[in-house]
Amino acid sequence: MKKKYWVAILSGLLVVQSAYYYNMVTAQRKEVKVPESVLVQSTPKENVVPKEVVPTTKIDTEKNIVEEMVFEKNTATDHYLLNSDYVGWLNIGNTVIDYPVVRGTDNEYYLKHNFYKEEDVLGAVFMDYRNVGMGIDKHTIIYGHYAKYGQMFKDLDQYLSEDFLTDNSQFIFTDAFTERTYKIFSVHPSDADPKFLDVSFKDNEFPDFVDTLKNESIFLTDTPVSPEDKILTLVTCNYDVNDGRLFIHAVEITE
Repeated sequence: MKKKYWVAILSGLLVVQSAYYYNMVTAQRKEVKVPESVLVQSTPKENVVPKEVVPTTKIDTEKNIVEEMVFEKNTATDHYLLNSDYVGWLNIGNTVIDYPVVRGTDNEYYLKHNFYKEEDVLGAVFMDYRNVGMGIDKHTIIYGHYAKYGQMFKDLDQYLSEDFLTDNSQFIFTDAFTERTYKIFSVHPSDADPKFLDVSFKDNEFPDFVDTLKNESIFLTDTPVSPEDKILTLVTCNYDVNDGRLFIHAVEITE
């Protein structure tokens, strides 16, 4: 009974937090730049292992040891207790991407801080601060570093292969209440242009926005996106383009 009581309280806090973000950030929604990132070559302080995180792989390159971390996927309540910025969990099959997602008050803090708010060159996987979360947004954006040795969003590079895209076109983002399934409709490396990051739309702006994203794609897909749909974009760095980013756009197909 006590556990159910705390779950109810935390669920209420999540709703209040969402309402706060919705009211406070709407006015800022078109004022954003694509966060800068870094080519990560090593992990932060040695021998520091965050709570509930265990190293699974070590890569020794030029005496730099990089440890791949795997988070334990517990309940939303557990993660919210560890970090009140927690907004969900991202999982992409056949990649190492299986991480909690946080949201700060800007798009800078979690570039250099991990899930536990510790300084960390790998940063965290984080949602755009303008988003509300919990399926409310028309366009949700999630960022992650391109880490040289494979952590964080490095595996998004695999979507530059059409075969990989065909076999792995769907992924899961689970918020506090719902497991949401997304299907990719556009993949493109581009410069850091904020025109791909609009999160609010008027009149016919959303269909035009989706058409822009489709036209940018390096692959043709038959994934439909209607004016009533909601989309999610994954963003990381891409070093084939000057000041480049890799954008992966997906539509929610949750049944």
